[in-house]
Amino acid sequence: MLSYRHSYHAANHADMLKHMTLCLLLDLMRSKQKDYVIIDTHSASGIYSLTDAMAQKNAEYETGLSKILNNEELQALVPSFYEALASLNSNNTIKLYPGSAYLESYLSTPQDKLFFIDLHQSEHQNLLKNFKKDRRIKIMHDDGFDALKSLLPPTPRRALIFIDPSYELKNDYDLLLKNLKQALQKFATGMYVIWFPVLGRLKDHSKYLISQVKRLNVPTLLAQLNVCAQEEEFGMCGSGMLILNYPFGLESKLEQLTKILAKNLAIDNEACAKFKVLVEKP
Repeated sequence: MLSYRHSYHAANHADMLKHMTLCLLLDLMRSKQKDYVIIDTHSASGIYSLTDAMAQKNAEYETGLSKILNNEELQALVPSFYEALASLNSNNTIKLYPGSAYLESYLSTPQDKLFFIDLHQSEHQNLLKNFKKDRRIKIMHDDGFDALKSLLPPTPRRALIFIDPSYELKNDYDLLLKNLKQALQKFATGMYVIWFPVLGRLKDHSKYLISQVKRLNVPTLLAQLNVCAQEEEFGMCGSGMLILNYPFGLESKLEQLTKILAKNLAIDNEACAKFKVLVEKP
């Protein structure tokens, strides 16, 4: 299925966790001053208008970015996120929002290699429009998991693989796990960064995904943000990040990030942050 368009959800509470976590990771990678590869398996457009019809339909940015736009704690913890946001906008008016592809391109060095992949025709065209002039970036019109198989192991052997599928179908979780296992067999030392939703109880598969990733026995961190009570069937009450082969120095920053976001993005009194080392480094 190719019905999912992230433009409807841009800058919501899930994006705040997802993209600020990504910025923390990119900052840590840049600090090593070594070339690296970024593979974004489900890139979507990379840049989103918050004034177009799709973003305005549900105005989900009001549950995310709008609440923390001037948050001093987050500006100090994740300055690169706010710098990237400012680079797309002017006069303190936020009309454009940076997705993962933009953050990855903005926070990478001239020597790095980036692969942006999306199967949706419109998203692929948007990627070409937004990034085709950047010679570091290869834009691929392909299934993200199929493309990943052809790109691993990368050169250089230092890479961040960002996996953010739509989870439109139940078997998307098993498909992700299958491809993650295959990717680890080809490139065991890569940093794999996975976003997942927390849905209504009858449709939620987040606990299953977490348990199966833990069974891989790869050093893994879990960060989860729930902004409201979990309904029985409908809605997304939160989301989470799984970071495999996480870098040193991430733990305390990511734990702090989830706590600050939970405090500022809470919709009701059941909002909570969860941070856990699922598998410790050896």
